[in-house]
Amino acid sequence: MEQERHSEVSFITVGNALTVARLILLPVIIVGIVLGLGYLAVAGMAAVVLTDLLDGRISRRMGQASAFGGTLDSTIDFVLIYSLFIAFYAAGRLATYQFAIIYVAMLTNLMLQLFAMGTGQGEGVVRISLGKLTGALQYGYLLFLVVREVLPKTHPVATVNIVLFVVLAVGIVLSSIESVVKLRKMVSA
Repeated sequence: MEQERHSEVSFITVGNALTVARLILLPVIIVGIVLGLGYLAVAGMAAVVLTDLLDGRISRRMGQASAFGGTLDSTIDFVLIYSLFIAFYAAGRLATYQFAIIYVAMLTNLMLQLFAMGTGQGEGVVRISLGKLTGALQYGYLLFLVVREVLPKTHPVATVNIVLFVVLAVGIVLSSIESVVKLRKMVSA
């Protein structure tokens, strides 16, 4: 019995608490976006980035890293990223075509994860080769959108927005194709 207690994974860790803190900060960022309080959105996003940088490092350093923590991190990042894109769209800061492209990324990723879970073909989060890159591009574009809330509306800022979105759109198209191919292979198996 004593040995079983030591082999159990603790879900309440410093790293997991930092990960969950991102969910607590999410409404702060959304309120900043929707109400036009750019500095509130930027402050909330800065705290999100800080917790995202620290949670895994602290878990590994304290010997508390686990598959649960990794899955929790990926899941909360997914919720955070797409919730913020929805908030930007609802607030009129993303064009419909931009939101549609981003929505395709969400749907293909979600379908891949759900199918893998439902068929038992995936342990934890199913990875694709372009997944990390596309996730980083989405995160980077979100950071830009949040910072843009406090930047002056100038032509260079608008140009950077277009360039960043085009790069993101290419990443989304390529990773979505890869997800669909992987999904088809899972269906065939």
